[in-house]
Amino acid sequence: MKKLSLFKSGVVLMLSLLTACSGPAYLGKTYTPTQNVDIYLDAADVKKPYEVMGTSDVGQGFSSLNAVQEKVINLGKGKGADGVIMKLTEEVTGSQKSDFGSIENGKKNNTYTGGSVTNNIKVKKVQATFIKYK
Repeated sequence: MKKLSLFKSGVVLMLSLLTACSGPAYLGKTYTPTQNVDIYLDAADVKKPYEVMGTSDVGQGFSSLNAVQEKVINLGKGKGADGVIMKLTEEVTGSQKSDFGSIENGKKNNTYTGGSVTNNIKVKKVQATFIKYK
């Protein structure tokens, strides 16, 4: 019975690792893979007529924005994109509150002086829009 439970745990672990390594999710059309993907930071910069072929959001799990950009380019090549429009966004995922203060001992009363600081926890994401030239 313990062997079966251990086997199930191993299978769940392998599936988790495969999912984590599979890369960003892509929603859209797929064409013949391309060798070159043009990079744009704004849709207004694209001077050729194009159609949007798909999108992807890439966020956590990368060591740098350069690594994210490289992953987006490789995804675009694999899906057959001619270009990608990338937009850097920040999403607030939570906050952290720190309280501070001090007590002064007076002759008649004790006085407390203090406050708090709240910091937002932000996650950077790249929204990628893949395009195909007409």
